[in-house]
Amino acid sequence: MSTTNNNNNTTTTTTTSSDSGDNCCFVEEKPKQQPKQQQHKQKPKQQQTKEKQPISKQGGGKSEFNFVNPAVVNMPQDAKYVDSHVHIDQILIREKLTLEDFTSFQKAKFPPQFERCVQVCCDPVSLDYTDFLVKFDPIYAAYGVHPHNASQYNDDIENKLVERMKHPKTVAWGEMGLDYFYTKSPRDKQMSAFASQLKKAVECKKPLVIHSREAEQDTLDLLTIHVPKDWKIHIHCFTSNPDFAQKLLAHFSNLYIGFTGCITFKNSESIRASVQAVPIERMLLETDGPYMTPEPFRGQTAHSGHIPQVANMIAQVKQLSLEQVLKQCRINTTNVYGI
Repeated sequence: MSTTNNNNNTTTTTTTSSDSGDNCCFVEEKPKQQPKQQQHKQKPKQQQTKEKQPISKQGGGKSEFNFVNPAVVNMPQDAKYVDSHVHIDQILIREKLTLEDFTSFQKAKFPPQFERCVQVCCDPVSLDYTDFLVKFDPIYAAYGVHPHNASQYNDDIENKLVERMKHPKTVAWGEMGLDYFYTKSPRDKQMSAFASQLKKAVECKKPLVIHSREAEQDTLDLLTIHVPKDWKIHIHCFTSNPDFAQKLLAHFSNLYIGFTGCITFKNSESIRASVQAVPIERMLLETDGPYMTPEPFRGQTAHSGHIPQVANMIAQVKQLSLEQVLKQCRINTTNVYGI
């Protein structure tokens, strides 16, 4: 990807990562002017993403893969679900659609059991896009600054986030956190922005959406310092080991761990070990769409219609029925986000 600045205006050429790449977006520099409401009829500007090693390379342990993830999952008719973490604006970009196309996209791609989703805004550029998307009935929002953009975090951005916490459909602050796999922002900047956001989120009495990659100890330390033990926390797109999961669950009584389509990847044995270790009562279903597309849809755009594949894999790993997984995770989502 390349970015050039001419006369203070930003021109960006973007290369989008594959589904097995980043577990969230990397954001371009904020344009000189924010898009106005009437401009939402245009396609939202694509965020920068990065190429990196597939999550599946973190796998270890068993070499055999005995699970089956079908293209069509037999869904219980009365088991409604929520995609607890998704980037709808980026999904629509990949599908060459506009923000107004969400309803038609939902009808075409999502099963009738889809009930709601949490649209996650993790950069200043997409604030207005998320403001627009929450006008759709099934969409709720979380706002924050991703660790890749920690160098951009300042008082002005913080004030914009605080203001959005007042909206009735804003259910959380995030995603925020630490990412040491790629240091798009220096570690000290990441830690500073993370600590500031944690404190503000607690002040605003909002649940937390946490991104942590290869930063387990620093993530746990900052959460322990700044967040009460009974706070509502969503550790999103968990790709770490069972030991880290157990430490988080033991310290925070209302912490939940989100799993995405990467648990279906053949070589993700270590992540499935975490699925096995985390109680179903402390688990959330998410796609992190458009990223982390589950098997057997690798290479396509991940979206909320893929939650059945995630739930199906959890059911197999934990030897539970699909209905048990869907119903308990629906309860868990209400516990965290109130939706």
